[in-house]
Amino acid sequence: MDIKELKELIKLFSDANVDHLSLEKEGFSLELGKEKTVVTTVAAEAPAVVAAQPAAPVAAAQVEDDDAGLFIVKSPIVGTFYAAPNPDSEPFASVGSTVRKGQTLCIVEAMKLMNEIAADASGEVVKIFVENGEGVEFGQKLMGIKVG
Repeated sequence: MDIKELKELIKLFSDANVDHLSLEKEGFSLELGKEKTVVTTVAAEAPAVVAAQPAAPVAAAQVEDDDAGLFIVKSPIVGTFYAAPNPDSEPFASVGSTVRKGQTLCIVEAMKLMNEIAADASGEVVKIFVENGEGVEFGQKLMGIKVG
């Protein structure tokens, strides 16, 4: 798959009413995700195809007893977590930081694309679940925000 085909696929995906896409083709694999998703696997003869349907937000949810009361920010894609825009910069947010809805919290790099992850709620960052430069999975917890 060349860069032109890849860009076209990403454009089609962003315009489609689909929240998650996985594609494997001749030694090439691609996974794309949006903030909301419920994944259902569909059988196919050749490459694996994943269909998606809108559901509750993946980027944030209130879950698990030890995180009760926290607004959990989750990774919308598979990639590498970066706390700052570059190695010499201060982190976008750290434990104790007050953040506003829409403020950039971190970056998740996927396929050399830097995806800014924004806060979906205002409050204080009380937990950061991953280390800078660590690989993250789709739906993995990134930060916990105490809303208030």
